[in-house]
Amino acid sequence: MTAYAPLTIVCDGCFSNLRRSLCTPKVDVPSCFVGLLLEDCELPFANHGHVVLADPSPILFYRISSTEIRCLVDVPGQKVPSISNGEMAKYLKTVVAPQIPPELYDGFIAAINKGNIRTMPNRSMPAAPHPTPGALLMGDAFNMRHPLTGGGMTVALSDIVVLRDLLRPLHDLNDAATLCKYLESFYTLRKPVASTINTLAGALYRVFCASPDQARKEMRDACFDYLSLGGVCSSGPVSLLSGLNPRPLSLVCHFFAVAIFGVGRLLLPFPSPKRVWIGARLISGASGIIFPIIKAEGVRQMFFPATVPAYYRAPPVK
Repeated sequence: MTAYAPLTIVCDGCFSNLRRSLCTPKVDVPSCFVGLLLEDCELPFANHGHVVLADPSPILFYRISSTEIRCLVDVPGQKVPSISNGEMAKYLKTVVAPQIPPELYDGFIAAINKGNIRTMPNRSMPAAPHPTPGALLMGDAFNMRHPLTGGGMTVALSDIVVLRDLLRPLHDLNDAATLCKYLESFYTLRKPVASTINTLAGALYRVFCASPDQARKEMRDACFDYLSLGGVCSSGPVSLLSGLNPRPLSLVCHFFAVAIFGVGRLLLPFPSPKRVWIGARLISGASGIIFPIIKAEGVRQMFFPATVPAYYRAPPVK
């Protein structure tokens, strides 16, 4: 059976076979998640997701039912220890388990012994569309970010709302060329939410990964302590994380507020040449983390979307 449509929405996920003809895919795999299901144990703080700042990279815990907790262990790089020959179980027990909160330790070991371990590559891919008459990419097939912040569905649902509002005034989708020209505005209108969450996910992952570099350690500690201050220092980043505040400039301000907070802690009460040097490297490292991500997202589309001509596309009139 063959079906034809004037507009096809392509959303076949992170392993998409169709994206190559609709975008320029630059897929990066910074790490892999190792998934476990912990049973009959309690989180240290009920009804909250947990991020453990472990070495070498973060570990996530969150409840998915009344008896089950999902655990995702981030393993840097594209290769993970083999599950079949027992290397993975050994790695989890010797490297990861000692860093697990005591409340979850027994459940973590039991989950390893049960052997139901799953792995998944964590992919990142900036949106680089080729406007194509009759087709539109969405979801992970179109744009991915590190899943540490769980922002994928937020971006996807936000994209759906943008597309719905663009399609609502249309009564005829059959003029593919005109429709394609009009829908180019979708790629600009989605940017505030998508670029904010994408940039935050990439930046937080880089900051939360352990490093032997003292400046990176200071940045990680400063980020944790900045969030612990509460008030706008907590609610601001959380509103960015959840997509409730889709302002990229606000994200940049908070990110460098963390860096300046870290430098301030180093220089007070008495700065020394060594501390000044670490502070300078902290600012340099922070810039090296966030600016490449912003460049990949597109500076103009991120911060000045109103200057992009497609932003003002009106619906075709027949």
